[in-house]
Amino acid sequence: MKRIIVFRFHAHPTICENRVRCLKQFNPAVKIYGLFGGPEKDYRKFHKKLMPWLEHCYCIKDKTERWKWQNGDLALRMWYTEFGSTLSFDMLHLIEWDLLMLDSLDNIYKDIPINAIGLTSIVPLQEVAGRWIWAAEEPYKSELDSLLAWAHEQFGYSMKPYGAQGPGICLPRQFLEAYSSIEIPELCNDEVRISLFGQILGFTMYDTHFCNHWFPQGARQTFHCQTQTYPAISPSTIKEELARPAGKRVFHPFRTIVMLNRMDYARRFFITVQHIVRSMAKRVLDPLFGRFVHQRRHSSYVKGTS
Repeated sequence: MKRIIVFRFHAHPTICENRVRCLKQFNPAVKIYGLFGGPEKDYRKFHKKLMPWLEHCYCIKDKTERWKWQNGDLALRMWYTEFGSTLSFDMLHLIEWDLLMLDSLDNIYKDIPINAIGLTSIVPLQEVAGRWIWAAEEPYKSELDSLLAWAHEQFGYSMKPYGAQGPGICLPRQFLEAYSSIEIPELCNDEVRISLFGQILGFTMYDTHFCNHWFPQGARQTFHCQTQTYPAISPSTIKEELARPAGKRVFHPFRTIVMLNRMDYARRFFITVQHIVRSMAKRVLDPLFGRFVHQRRHSSYVKGTS
């Protein structure tokens, strides 16, 4: 099977460079292509940093940050239509910047056949609909209903829909070819649409088994997508898993440097210092700024009543 990686990123250039080098270390023969979803003004900085490791880098243009985050499938569809369709490959792996893989793609995805879709923690939508924001809260719930109604009208869709976690998906070329030929409505999000169109287009879908629980249970996790609620995966957890022959080799979210050579120790040190300085500045400046605003408002009030 001929695999390629599309590395999706938007911030943290030093961590992104480290992650791409890590992917290359475990997959020396696999070509890596960039999909940049950050501010367009930052593209040159990232391009310069990552191009020694990338075959090509595509910049998503004229879209909001929210759109880029919510519509990874449509961004990938743009990439495929404008560039990716010229490449030779059987399977595309969409790898997020904060997804850490410490084994080869051949080993990690060994159970997913060449013409199948690999999705993380794919489940019937009804099992998570009560707690998953894209199915439980407005306006996404109404968008989901509209998307399913559209699918029924256009394709006669009447199956039970699925949901999946976004990181770590793999898509066969045949799917991308078919998906790129359809006008996809910008309703709900990519974690719903990919499984929906997998069903519509007749592709078999496999679970990557990266994630054990949709909603984290307990402090020790190796993979979750509740990034606003739960902390990133700790290095100690990763070390424990690597020490086990049958331990996990895929982790999300992991948002720091992996030690690949001596220079990475210096890079991690500077990133740590940067975080500490920013945190201290926030703790010091926020109260001062708040006090300043309060004083300005009080002064304006006094002037207005005098």
